[in-house]
Amino acid sequence: MSEPVAVSITLEESTRGKGLAPIKQEFRKTKWFEDNEVEDINTAAFGDDEVEGQKFENGDSNAGGNRKARGQNKKRKRTHVTDDIKLCPYIAAGDNDKCNWGDKCKFTHNIEEYLKLKPADLGERCVNFEVYGRCRAGYACRYLQAHFKDGKLVVDEERERNAPVTVKNGITPETMAALRKHTFNFEKSEAFLKEIQAEIDAEIAMKEENTQRRLASMLAEPASATTDSPASTIVEAPSTPISDKLKKVAEVEQVSTDIETTPSGIVTSVETSQQTEVVSETSISPAKEEQPVGPIFDINDKKKLNFKDKTYLAPLTTVGNLPFRRICKEFGVDITCGEMAMATNLLQGQKTEWALTKRHASEDLFGIQIAGYKTEQLVKACQVINETVDVDFVDLNMGCPIDMLFNKGGGSALLDSHGKMLKMLRGMQHVLDPPVTVKFRTGVKDNHPTAHKLVPKLESVGIGMGTLHGRSRQQRYTRLADWDYIKGIKRLTNDMALFGNGDVLSWEQYYQQKEESGVDGIMIGRGALIKPWIFEEIKTRRHWDISSSERFDMLKKFCDYGLEHWGTDTMGINSTRRFLCEWQSFLYRYIPVGLLEVLPQQMNERPPPYYGRDELETLMASPRASDWIKITDRILGPAPEDFKFIPKHKANSFEG
Repeated sequence: MSEPVAVSITLEESTRGKGLAPIKQEFRKTKWFEDNEVEDINTAAFGDDEVEGQKFENGDSNAGGNRKARGQNKKRKRTHVTDDIKLCPYIAAGDNDKCNWGDKCKFTHNIEEYLKLKPADLGERCVNFEVYGRCRAGYACRYLQAHFKDGKLVVDEERERNAPVTVKNGITPETMAALRKHTFNFEKSEAFLKEIQAEIDAEIAMKEENTQRRLASMLAEPASATTDSPASTIVEAPSTPISDKLKKVAEVEQVSTDIETTPSGIVTSVETSQQTEVVSETSISPAKEEQPVGPIFDINDKKKLNFKDKTYLAPLTTVGNLPFRRICKEFGVDITCGEMAMATNLLQGQKTEWALTKRHASEDLFGIQIAGYKTEQLVKACQVINETVDVDFVDLNMGCPIDMLFNKGGGSALLDSHGKMLKMLRGMQHVLDPPVTVKFRTGVKDNHPTAHKLVPKLESVGIGMGTLHGRSRQQRYTRLADWDYIKGIKRLTNDMALFGNGDVLSWEQYYQQKEESGVDGIMIGRGALIKPWIFEEIKTRRHWDISSSERFDMLKKFCDYGLEHWGTDTMGINSTRRFLCEWQSFLYRYIPVGLLEVLPQQMNERPPPYYGRDELETLMASPRASDWIKITDRILGPAPEDFKFIPKHKANSFEG
């Protein structure tokens, strides 16, 4: 491991250009590429919640393939590289008697023909055979020679018998069938929904009664007034239409009502909101506590969370996959959370969505993040989670800014829908055994923070921990996170632990923000994607001048974990390659410590063109996607000719 590096002297920004990182002059160059080179440079950057909502840019994940592409990344094409001839999965695994389709099977059963046309092996080592004693890809494995002898598959029975259980969760065929056939027993969820329905009916009746009482009072006003007061000379005629009176009532109350219903027409939420007020970040005061609607239970019965002073890896869609989380665990992160799962997709029994709940054995403190816009769907999805998977907590996403989710009332829209939010949280508490946490933003609109109004409401329903991202929905990832506001929110909390989130890229920033704000801990997203060893730096309180060879070993380990997770057939290798490229769209932004004149590297400073200390370090610094593919070629073998990669993430994180 490389030696620690001391902090150097300050360099004036004027000598390097505004917004540029202070790289030593001997490593600088005027431009990234020569004039005759194609510069397919990645100008995109990334925000935690921005990418959490990327799955909604092209509509719901279960939408048909004919839907018109929408969103800022609509030119991106998914690359699925498969074999020219596909072998039946049962035949490939050596289970010849398990395929019930026979001659009607759409895949070939001819192993000899398949092996003649199958692409050449990529190596002699199969990671799945090494770990489990059997490769589930079988004949389709691109490392077949590692477990193929005398024309047959080889199984190491002793190794298979002693193989560890490394991954938990997902969805069983029985649960999938019950969800798809609508036979899953939701008795617990429906009991909760029925109880809050009675409360909501009473609430609606009370509002209607109050409206009628005010209307009757206004209609009974005198038709004339005395002449003693000039102001009373203008009176309303008794013949004023009732519709005008109702309008006056609405103006007096300044109340808007948003009714949420289930597909069957049952009302599950009535949301009332007063006019938005501008709140000074320096004068935050707690909002009046609102009594939640729904069945009452003892929140003290819930398992308590103890996250204080623990490092927390943010839930990150696409790039926060299981292999990446394993890398972060090896660098010392304490808490991990799966990629955001959509409640509707979970209830439909989508296997890909349930795969987001998978947990590696090394993840000793692991949670699932869930998003939804209907109380009924969210509560039922949480009940299935509670009964089928092993998690330590479930986190409600209240920060995703993507329009597709926001416009439906989910993600950051919950910041202004307190009634719905409280019903969701109480429903989650009702059906879940593990604790419920929340992740939220400062507010919806820029310069109009509202998170301070949430704290007493969250504590009233027993939320044990919240994570506040110091930006608004409108702000997305422009400008730096507001840690002063996070500090003010922490002062409002009583029983709820609060984590802060935003722009931490070094151990100094971690401890500075933690000490100044008083938060119980910090969630790290982009910082971990750019340098996952940040967790080790935090624990050791030092800068690690990690070498290019050490970083390359990390990438090789990721590929091993990827092949173990996604498979060693052509499609699994393609998935591993694609996810590695996605990760490299962040990794390239890391600037080696030994090249910097001023430490630490700042999140809002972009790297100027520079050379590394060796050929590999220079290649790793390239902002060109084709160079990222070259790195994958060194680990996974040459990419197929038709393999193309366009970075998924579009949020600008370098904008000051």
